[in-house]
Amino acid sequence: MPGRLSRRVRGLFLTTMLTAALAFTTTPPAAAFDEAIAKAASDWLAVLDTGQRTEGAYAFDEDERFDWHYTPRSRDGVALRDMSPAQKGAALALLRATLSAKGVMKAEAIMALEAVLAEVEGSSLRYRDPENYLVTVFGEPGSYPWGWRFEGHHLSINVTLSSPRTVSVTPLFTGTNPARIPVGPRAGEQVQGDEYNLGLELAQSLTEAQREAAIIGTGSLGNIVAGPGNAQRISTRAGVAVSALSDAQRSLLLRLIESYVGLARDEIGRPYMALVRDGLGESRFAWAGGMRDGEAFYYRIHGPRILIEFDNTQNSANHIHALWRDPANDFGRNDLHRHYGTAPASHGHR
Repeated sequence: MPGRLSRRVRGLFLTTMLTAALAFTTTPPAAAFDEAIAKAASDWLAVLDTGQRTEGAYAFDEDERFDWHYTPRSRDGVALRDMSPAQKGAALALLRATLSAKGVMKAEAIMALEAVLAEVEGSSLRYRDPENYLVTVFGEPGSYPWGWRFEGHHLSINVTLSSPRTVSVTPLFTGTNPARIPVGPRAGEQVQGDEYNLGLELAQSLTEAQREAAIIGTGSLGNIVAGPGNAQRISTRAGVAVSALSDAQRSLLLRLIESYVGLARDEIGRPYMALVRDGLGESRFAWAGGMRDGEAFYYRIHGPRILIEFDNTQNSANHIHALWRDPANDFGRNDLHRHYGTAPASHGHR
């Protein structure tokens, strides 16, 4: 393993942070956040050439909208690496219109980690490409329903706008490898530090009786369970009931949930958190694996409107997979039901 990260990798991190910082000054007005997302999507489509539009624009009802994943595989859409500077700027403006400043910073930090991973594992930037992230638009922006997706290795953001002011951003997957950067000037940095540390803090706070109820496995599960095509694999809520937690523990749990929901801009995240709180009494927190820093572990938060999974097992417990799903409204499923006045084609829960 190299003892230090290259100047090129450090430069990619700097570029990432500078770009993400723009989110603090370019967030659209709150009164028209959905129109701002539609304008950003339309602006991106407008600067594509004919071939790129064919690759990056789909009808809303095509199955491609549900074909999400987080592995380094081939994907449909237009990759950042194949865009001109103007096209790339428009794509990042679409990301900033949908996510919070924190969400943009996390997404771009995950992308930048590809270069770190290439150096740590000795692979090439052709394989671990920080710009191998694709944008795809479904339907006509501003003509409801429509949506868009931003996806690549360790990142999948699935956005559905069913009607005015009605936006879903799940399934939303984030991952980091390395979870804690091992060498170089950024050694020790954790892109998903909140998700890791708050989860561990909550587990360590459990009483003996609470632990007995929370633990669903002595060893980590090894990966998330309800990934692509497997949403229905978790149908029963397991673990300790949130109602059995102390006030301080419930507060910590909400902070942990907000570390996921806070990736979306406030106009999306705040009403969603209200739904999560409404169902908190029916929610559970589950744990598998060790409860000390550096050990492999998995946790799950499951309620009527929230399903969060976190696993840090692979690569000697230095490789995170984390997933936020809405059991009632992934891909805007329930919102679309209300929009159409009847259930649309189900496509399963994917």
